[in-house]
Amino acid sequence: MTDDAAAGDRGQGTDRPPGASASPLRDTDLGRFALAMRSRVAGVEPRDVAIGIALFAFAFVAYTLVRHDRTAPYDYFVRLADAFLHGRLGLLDAPGTLNELVPVGGMLFVVYPPMPAVVLAPFVAIVGPGMDQGFVSILFGAFNVVLAWRIALRMAVTARVSLVLALVFGFGTIAWFSAQVGSAWHIAHVIAITFTFLAILVAQRDGPLWLIGALVGATALTRLPMMLEVVFFLAYIVDRAQRETTGAGLIAFGRIDVPGIPLRLRPFPTRRFLRLGAPFIATLAAFGMAFLAYDWARFGSPLETGYTLIPGVTQEWQYAQGLFSLYGIPRTLYAMFLENPAPITAFPWVQPRLLGGLSILLTTPLFLWSIRARAADWFTVGAWLAVGLTLVPILTHPDLGGNQFGFRYAQDIYPFLFLLTIRGLRGRLSFEAWIAIAVGVVVNVWGMGAAYFDWWVR
Repeated sequence: MTDDAAAGDRGQGTDRPPGASASPLRDTDLGRFALAMRSRVAGVEPRDVAIGIALFAFAFVAYTLVRHDRTAPYDYFVRLADAFLHGRLGLLDAPGTLNELVPVGGMLFVVYPPMPAVVLAPFVAIVGPGMDQGFVSILFGAFNVVLAWRIALRMAVTARVSLVLALVFGFGTIAWFSAQVGSAWHIAHVIAITFTFLAILVAQRDGPLWLIGALVGATALTRLPMMLEVVFFLAYIVDRAQRETTGAGLIAFGRIDVPGIPLRLRPFPTRRFLRLGAPFIATLAAFGMAFLAYDWARFGSPLETGYTLIPGVTQEWQYAQGLFSLYGIPRTLYAMFLENPAPITAFPWVQPRLLGGLSILLTTPLFLWSIRARAADWFTVGAWLAVGLTLVPILTHPDLGGNQFGFRYAQDIYPFLFLLTIRGLRGRLSFEAWIAIAVGVVVNVWGMGAAYFDWWVR
């Protein structure tokens, strides 16, 4: 069966009344997606709207209460957003606390990828350069809880379990800490998760590939290691190409109640894969070219990101072997999986460390259920590849992440650990899973207590 014949068998473009003229928008990928979304919006249950609003409001209030009257430190992105709004790529001045800036030609350049500043720009345009970066961090962090709920629902998880999993993501992971603290490093994690979750949701709805590419590109320009998540979406394109070629219909990618497309495809849907992949790759390439041009305009080279140009950074002991080195892997693995809280002599007998992180097995033990996700389909393999490849720059980077609760770099793989955990749970929460959830929530509440009262081992 040809690609076009398969499309015809699914009835695409054949549902117009006789004699009706074709709509150019209707017959495009974007047009079909827009019509499908309009249909879904029209069919949204008031109960779902209420749940989404309640989840957002609950997370927003909880995050704000923990943060209470503090303002986000290290507001690099607010200042960079203000510079963008005034037609500059760098800052004219900055307080001494912002010491990760590169001075070139009378300007100070922020080395971090610029997408968080682009996101903040509308807020800065309205409020002004004195706005609190942490407010936007909390806003996006609360939105991520809603997105986690929608993703779980699209994977055919029951309404009750989906709600629990969304709350686990919001309050049983260190996403809570990052959202409420809102400093430059943490808001980048929050916004990157938003873009990734949105890309996953569009993929679950078989939406436009250029839109998925744009969201993945935006993620990469927020957190550079997350560019490697592209493998998950390439796996999705293979899965979608096979479904469309065989007339399998619109089955949400990664559903737990139907078998996934197996890895061995006979024949491989080359034409459909290339047709679907072209807009995805083109959009990604546009984002990549924009970032190369940004670096060229700042530092005179498209391949110079600026990290090694920060005054004094190469003299720091952890970078003795370079910004990325195999020597740092044992130390990073320990921080990610084995780091314990500091013992003290009074209740509660343990106290969180502000530097060095805390084991992901303590902050979110429910992620252990991801190990049970072993189906030989494109969804599972793509998610595990995204986790594995994204861990490469994380593990080889010798810095452990600065001020944090938990190991903040692990959030680069959280979206895919979340997907794999849902797969591993297989739609039900066992007694052991409930214990893991309770431990994760208690540990994160304890950490937020430390954030509220500034109760850290330094």
